Amino acid sequence: MGRLLAACAVIGLVLGGVQFVALRLAGGRVGRGGGRLISLVETTNLPGAASLHVVRIAERYYVVGRNAAALGTLCEISAESVERWLAAPTSASPNPLAPVVRFVSRFGRQT
Repeated sequence: MGRLLAACAVIGLVLGGVQFVALRLAGGRVGRGGGRLISLVETTNLPGAASLHVVRIAERYYVVGRNAAALGTLCEISAESVERWLAAPTSASPNPLAPVVRFVSRFGRQT
């Protein structure tokens, strides 16, 4: 039993070391919002396993909709509006997706 625990501990340390090295080599740009070219800015979940996302690609921002069957670009939004929202204090900043959420939610209620 002691040898098994020691082997698991060694494997855990090796995996942790590999992850640490990989993150250092990637400069911390791994996962959500960490990329230099593409990043996820905001996500709003909707009823029925659907969601809206604001995605930054280079200097442009897009609203992307997702449901169980599809993923698609709904519209492009101005960089100024997104950057103004990001710069505002979190308690005072309204959700920039609120009008889109209200619009899409109307369709969800009709089913």
